[in-house]
Amino acid sequence: MTRYLLTYVGPPPADPPTHEGWREWFEAIGDALVDAGSPIRNGFGLHADGATSEATSRPLGYSIVQAEDRTRVLELLQDHPLWRAGGEYAIDVFELPKR
Repeated sequence: MTRYLLTYVGPPPADPPTHEGWREWFEAIGDALVDAGSPIRNGFGLHADGATSEATSRPLGYSIVQAEDRTRVLELLQDHPLWRAGGEYAIDVFELPKR
């Protein structure tokens, strides 16, 4: 099995953010869920010269799943609760190296 890092990107969610549907999605994908992850916020950028900035790539959170291949990952993501938030949101998928 290959592990994939899912990063959730988009505009800041409502305050407080809704987590509607997430628990159900986690349960639905079962053993494919390796790490439910966490929402993330209040990020900042660190630059090579040591300067910092408030600009980041807009990640909102992450999860880690495992699947046989990319096709299976896409199947797992079809009913993801982030899609209910609208077209401004996306999920970036990265293959993690095997240990």
